[in-house]
Amino acid sequence: MKNDWTFETSPPPYQLQPSSRTRKRRKRIAIAAGLVFLIGLFFYYRASTTSQPPTLSAHHNNAFLKGLSLCRSHGKVANSKPLPRQQRGKNPRWTPIAGQRHVTVLQNATLFNGDSLLPGTVDILFEQGLIKSVFKSQPWTKHPPHARVYNVNGRFVTPGLVDIHSHHLELPFSSVSALQDVNEKPHLGPLTPFIRAIDGFKAYDSAIQVIASGGVTSSLILPGSGNIIGGQGYLVKNLPLPGDHGEPVVDELLFDHGLPEESRQRYLKMACGENPKYLYGHTRLGNAWLLRQHLEKAAKLKDQQDIWCQQARHVERGLFSKSRGAEFVIEHGGLPEVLELEATSALLRGEFNVNIHCYEPQDLERMLAVLHEFNVHPQAFHHALDAWKVPEFLKSQEENITMATFAENAFFKHEAYGANLRGPQILDEHGVRVVLKSDHTGESNHAKYLMYQASVSHAFGLPTDKALQAVTSLAAQSIQQDHRIGFVRPGYDADLVIWDSHPLSVGATTIQVFIDGREVLDGQVASDTLESPSDSIDVAAPQSRPSIEHTERQHVCSAVNSNHTQVVFTGIKRVLGKTLTASTSTSTSTSTSTSTSSSFDDKRGANWTLVVANGKVKCFDTSPLCLPTLLNNTTTTSYLAINLTNGYLTPGLTAFGNNIGILDIPSEPSTGDGSASKSAKALNPQQYLHSAKHAVHFGGRGLSRARLGGVTKAITAPLYAGGFLQGVSVGLRTSENATILGGGIWKDEVALHVAVGQDAKSDDTPTISSAIERLRDILEQGQRQSQSQPTDSVYARAANGSLPVVVHAVNRDDISQIILLKRSPLLTRVHFVIYGGHEAPLVANELSAARIPVILTSNRGAPDKWDKRRTLAGPPLSPSPAQLLLDAGVLVALAVRGDSKVHGLAQEAQWAAKFAGLDDDEAIALVSTNFDEILGLGSKTTGGGGGGDDDGKIDDGWGGGDDFVLWQGNPLRGEGSVVLNVEAGGKIGDCWPDFEGAIL
Repeated sequence: MKNDWTFETSPPPYQLQPSSRTRKRRKRIAIAAGLVFLIGLFFYYRASTTSQPPTLSAHHNNAFLKGLSLCRSHGKVANSKPLPRQQRGKNPRWTPIAGQRHVTVLQNATLFNGDSLLPGTVDILFEQGLIKSVFKSQPWTKHPPHARVYNVNGRFVTPGLVDIHSHHLELPFSSVSALQDVNEKPHLGPLTPFIRAIDGFKAYDSAIQVIASGGVTSSLILPGSGNIIGGQGYLVKNLPLPGDHGEPVVDELLFDHGLPEESRQRYLKMACGENPKYLYGHTRLGNAWLLRQHLEKAAKLKDQQDIWCQQARHVERGLFSKSRGAEFVIEHGGLPEVLELEATSALLRGEFNVNIHCYEPQDLERMLAVLHEFNVHPQAFHHALDAWKVPEFLKSQEENITMATFAENAFFKHEAYGANLRGPQILDEHGVRVVLKSDHTGESNHAKYLMYQASVSHAFGLPTDKALQAVTSLAAQSIQQDHRIGFVRPGYDADLVIWDSHPLSVGATTIQVFIDGREVLDGQVASDTLESPSDSIDVAAPQSRPSIEHTERQHVCSAVNSNHTQVVFTGIKRVLGKTLTASTSTSTSTSTSTSTSSSFDDKRGANWTLVVANGKVKCFDTSPLCLPTLLNNTTTTSYLAINLTNGYLTPGLTAFGNNIGILDIPSEPSTGDGSASKSAKALNPQQYLHSAKHAVHFGGRGLSRARLGGVTKAITAPLYAGGFLQGVSVGLRTSENATILGGGIWKDEVALHVAVGQDAKSDDTPTISSAIERLRDILEQGQRQSQSQPTDSVYARAANGSLPVVVHAVNRDDISQIILLKRSPLLTRVHFVIYGGHEAPLVANELSAARIPVILTSNRGAPDKWDKRRTLAGPPLSPSPAQLLLDAGVLVALAVRGDSKVHGLAQEAQWAAKFAGLDDDEAIALVSTNFDEILGLGSKTTGGGGGGDDDGKIDDGWGGGDDFVLWQGNPLRGEGSVVLNVEAGGKIGDCWPDFEGAIL
């Protein structure tokens, strides 16, 4: 075995050792040489530090230190590693002066904690703006002395809602042009990452309180979507005047108030598609190039900064870093900086939470392609109404991407035309994170009703927990704040909402809202409500609307229109509406029939049966009375029985004031009739007065949404582009197969439409006063025409009351002018109707005395514009507008603005009924039969259009004179899905429009 070591076999050679004297001499020489070196080094240092003026050297050194500080901040993502919530001892926004002063306990709460609904009830304790404990309610629990304890009696509590896309503060309520600071356009160009939304905030915005009253405690305020890069957003808490002095201070609204600037999360807004395309006149091609060019400039700056930082760190680690740092700056300059590119460089380093306004698949795809080229990964696409078409693609591109979308808002431009009410459900089923947000640019997307967006998506299939998470925990996760908000857990901010009913139920309203532990709503009123026992709290969530598989739908609907099969619908439990009449009919081989009639009111508890064949109702009555129809009908060979289990029947609903049938996409003039000139002269009706009956086009998606919501009739006026005179409205059927020649028009002329207010200003009526004068002029012209000779002119019929005059007015004083006109002895016969009516509740008694009805679009309205500034905020801050009008005896119907929302008319009725104390029959009348009374239509709305069954009758079968709708589920609760839309006379208009695969 070979060793791997060796031994020396002889001693080393002898070496002479220096003498002691020699060693001492060498030591002295070495010491002297060292001293000389140090002295030389000292003088070198003195020379290097004094060769430049001291102030200049200090300046360079400061530049070096500043550059190093910025280098250390590069790539730092705020809140990427937040303090664990268990270790959070303080809410950074809390102060001993203005903060929560008392320990507060919510006792016996039914809690959705951000993940799920907890079993049983819990107690929630919070102090100094922070949740301290959540524990199961026990009768013997001892709470801290001096704590405020609210027994919420089983009511629902949720985390404060989180809205990740809003524009309040930039567009304050009762906004005028001087206060609108959303899009920086056009002078700085389409790429403005350097602008900051905070620089346009108005801390006095009354919308803060109104939005908070809807349970929305945190909102991400973003710049608008006009620019490819729109600028930097800021997260706020919706607590009005939260600081120690109760003053409108912007920084005190900020979510991260109390944290150092470098610890605050940064947000960036970007946009693609139509908005930047149209604002700057570029194509999508050009916008993509401009973005790439801008990112390339920022990338070059970032590279220069990275090189400088690397070299500067090397200098910092060396000897004499202070002197060398100044020399380094003198030689190489300070850290390269371009203020215009600072934000974009930070974007490239991953320092921003990126939120992108984008709708259609091709825009989502191309935006990702450009950003990925520069290693940028967005956190969320906003609006994204077409994202449901490509969920797997999106997942393949960005694993954790959020789709922050609308529940129902659609159709307003081409890229919103492909929306699907089941879009959130489809995305969720594919594992894509879904968040619902408001956008809040005004009444049409009011942030106060964010929870109702969750309710709508839940109605169309989004599971209960996911619907609630979409406005709480998932929203907080998307903006990287789920360590502080979105959950009810120890260590989280005390942002809590107490609801009067299940949060997803139609009309769910807050009783109290806490932000940072502070009460938002009037303390005494809310406390009294909290402590009052609830008669019945239904902790079960509303049901989602049932849908039907496509193949089953084809089978049933084919049978409905077959002459060889009778379809028998049973399980109809409720019949809503007081004007409907039931009839039975028995047909024999000799074509003789007998019929009887009875009021629905006489049979409220009965089980109803509907028999259909050959596209017509053969019988509708209680089950035994329809049996002869089945036994004696010799024209059919079989029948198909369908038990609805929870069937409802209502009158056909009426949509009023939308673009249905006359314009498909408001931003695309080529999809509609076109708008009359704002210079139209009302006193020249031969040239300027237009009728919508000549402009009807069927087939738009607004009609599809209408059918989905049980709307059988629509009343549509000519397109309105402003000015006083709008024209004469037409009555349309919404049926899928309706045509101009096939009975699609049920009334040629419904009403004369005019406008009074800011929107009515035009060349012919440049002032509000001139609009009132013009209205008087045309009515007096009509009177003269009637007196001189019999005439059928529009103005003559308007003057004698046979044609209603619908006045679009929102302001209290403008509405008062209409009341004065009605009081005029010459105009008492005029049938005025107020449409819009935002401030009508303020003159409710006067409207009632003048017998002027109101078609209300503002029961859930907002004071977003100056002429609507006194619009009631609605519960819990004020009574509902519908309630005040109804209490005063005003005849009211409800309408919604925007074709995409007509599917929810029944739910709008439920909102009004809840606070006005109406029963279900009175509620459904608000969106159906009240229109007949208001507009003088009667129960049989026939006539005009040509080519159809205009007499409201059918040859064999049911002889009812009203449209009606058969539902599976309660439509008022948002649980009902349309089974059949039936026209007056019994003809089937539509069959099960909500089916698997339908684009709703």
